[in-house]
Amino acid sequence: MSALLEVDQVSRRFGGLNALRNVTFSVAPGEIVGLIGPNGAGKTTCFNVVSGVLPPSSGTIRFKGRNIVGMKPSAVVAEGLVRTFQATTVFPAASVLENVMRGAFTRTPLSLIGSVFNTSPAREALQASRERCCHLLDRLGLTPFRQQPAGELPYGYQRRLGVAIALAAQPQLLMLDEPVAGLNPEESAAMGRLIEEIHETEGVTVLLVEHHMRLVMGLCDRIVVLDHGEKIAEGLPAEIRADRKVIEAYLGTEEVT
Repeated sequence: MSALLEVDQVSRRFGGLNALRNVTFSVAPGEIVGLIGPNGAGKTTCFNVVSGVLPPSSGTIRFKGRNIVGMKPSAVVAEGLVRTFQATTVFPAASVLENVMRGAFTRTPLSLIGSVFNTSPAREALQASRERCCHLLDRLGLTPFRQQPAGELPYGYQRRLGVAIALAAQPQLLMLDEPVAGLNPEESAAMGRLIEEIHETEGVTVLLVEHHMRLVMGLCDRIVVLDHGEKIAEGLPAEIRADRKVIEAYLGTEEVT
């Protein structure tokens, strides 16, 4: 099976600092792949480079076989590669539904003329988009808050809203940047179940960065480990748990069982 995402010898330098150095890995369609490592390992930089937020200093990134290096983040999203961020990124004054609708606009087929003159095709496209967004709110347990300003949501529900906004863009590959950061154990477990359900029912491939090792080990098909900007291991969860280099760099200080 050909890879959906291919990261090939990617480096990113900030002045004299190598935040990433010749990192190579791939994600196949239908997988859940974890990207882990200690603080400062380069995980978020890797996400930023793959999603087009930052250009790589060298290397190639292919999505569905196409080189996406140099594309704007909006163009990367239009290709079907969508990410969330560590911090909740919502429009706080807009309603929960409006936030999700904004995520859907990147994939809603509206022409400028149709929007201005409110044509029948434009109305139909907007209605279809609205129905999908309402479905997503229901799937993520956000329907009771649909008209509430997003900034008034409890933190755990804001994390869910970030996932809903990303899903509204109809990703083929969903990149989740620390989806359970700041959540309590019950909320973290619920988010893990939600990611698994979305992966199965929506057919979305997932690449996630996360420090919660119990979630990563239980959720991911494969795991890639970075340390000081370099890939030090890649394999099945059981292989990563037993890898001496990974234990020394990271897992020796983490609860993984």
